[in-house]
Amino acid sequence: MAVRKSTSRSQFAVLKAFMWGVTFSLSLLLVILGGRTLFALPTDVISASTVKLISAISRFWSSLALLPQQVFRIREINQDLNELRSKLSKLQAEQWRVQELVEENRRLRKLLGLAHDLSQPYEAAEVIAIGGSNWFHTVVINKGAQEGIPLGAPVIHHNGLVGRIWEVRSHHSIVLLLTDRHSAVGVSLTEHQGVYGIVKGTGKRLCELVHLSKHVVPRKGETLVTSGLGGVFPKGIPVGKVTSVNTATEPPTVKVKPFLRMDELREVIVLTKLPPPVNP
Repeated sequence: MAVRKSTSRSQFAVLKAFMWGVTFSLSLLLVILGGRTLFALPTDVISASTVKLISAISRFWSSLALLPQQVFRIREINQDLNELRSKLSKLQAEQWRVQELVEENRRLRKLLGLAHDLSQPYEAAEVIAIGGSNWFHTVVINKGAQEGIPLGAPVIHHNGLVGRIWEVRSHHSIVLLLTDRHSAVGVSLTEHQGVYGIVKGTGKRLCELVHLSKHVVPRKGETLVTSGLGGVFPKGIPVGKVTSVNTATEPPTVKVKPFLRMDELREVIVLTKLPPPVNP
């Protein structure tokens, strides 16, 4: 009986040792597997951050390497822009010059046509200076006594009457404009046959129509032309248009806007032969 009990105890000890071994092995396996799972997330995060950092550094160095090329390219673009601006300025200047030539050609054609209609000998001239004040409205032309310019000669431009020669020098002359206070020209009304008057300068932009030969009231917009009376200005030169008529005064106050435009006063012709007076 004693031998049998001893044998049972030995078997139980072996079984117990085996169970502890299995338990220890399982525990060790769980620890190893659990450690890998716990450390997987930080490892992945660190790996991803490292990859991003290396990629950013690579891009930075690539950009830094291309920086000189970009700077050079910017300089080329600025040079191209400057060249385009220069070409644009030249084209604009050329366009302005062409427009000026076209406008000058138009003025000259109209001026020569007016001179042809008057059938008077003339000398072409250019305005070289504009002077005047509230008392004297004058311009200077580049022709004088040496070119046959006579004192008192009518001066016209493409739109009509400018004035008359006030002073003559060797190679230039002073023209008294139609708007000057000392200026006066006999006119006829184009819409009232046989009605004459005088357009006087006021020293301002507008002139006045005075001393009408008949008791008539001019119409607003009516054109006035030189009458040819007095032997200074040929008949039929356009002078201006009636802009307003005030019948509240006696005689009526009639304002006239001359066809003379200072911004277009470039080329003129001087009628070198004074016409004989015309009888009304």
